[in-house]
Amino acid sequence: MGWESRVEFKGLTAMIMDLQGRAKKTMPLTSKMTKGLNDATYTLYVQNLSGSVPSTAAQPLPVGVRSGTLRSNAKRRMINQYSFMIENETFYAGFIEEGTRHLVPRRPLGNAVDQIQNKVPGEMGATMTKIWKT
Repeated sequence: MGWESRVEFKGLTAMIMDLQGRAKKTMPLTSKMTKGLNDATYTLYVQNLSGSVPSTAAQPLPVGVRSGTLRSNAKRRMINQYSFMIENETFYAGFIEEGTRHLVPRRPLGNAVDQIQNKVPGEMGATMTKIWKT
């Protein structure tokens, strides 16, 4: 049994409506912003999984590539114009993300989310990050 890592962004509608004020004006902007956030987060996540040397506790990112399985199983999906999901179903992805008693957390997905949150205007309180058990 392993852990998969996954992030879902939900509630971008509320954030955009706070920024813009009216629903009719925000529909195209919401869809465009959601896709942009999906692309940017996914790109940062893959970069965090693309190290040429093994990562260490002192230098946790990028995670070193041995077989490329972790990087090749990084997936993104648009749920609708307001939300998306980035996941990695590799059985050890959650161990890399959260760590174990023998492994320091590397947080490749968490780091990507943190970087994106710093670039998004408004409140991202509706963002949900969670590690699911497979």
